[in-house]
Amino acid sequence: MRARMLTATAAIASILVLAACGDARLGKLSLGISKDSATAIMGEPPQSESGYLTAGKLWNVEFYSRTSAGPKDSIPWGKMSPIILINGKVVGWGWHWWRGEAAKQHIPMPEK
Repeated sequence: MRARMLTATAAIASILVLAACGDARLGKLSLGISKDSATAIMGEPPQSESGYLTAGKLWNVEFYSRTSAGPKDSIPWGKMSPIILINGKVVGWGWHWWRGEAAKQHIPMPEK
């Protein structure tokens, strides 16, 4: 019961943070959806991707441009929206969520 409350609280907090990030597409994401489903919601392939293996889990971070951009365009990190997957399933999104988890897992963060 407590785990469900924490999950619900985290989801609500993520939605609120997303509103501040300015990428409405992130509000359509759900925890646990596949990488393909996340890409379909975002409507385009990620601008950049990073992968990390830590604690026996494969972390993938996909960075999506908040504005229309070509695949070769240079976009500052702060103008992109990260979606984080573990073993192919969405576990979080947005810079606030990603900064906290990256710090816990000792994963280097790009400068925003």
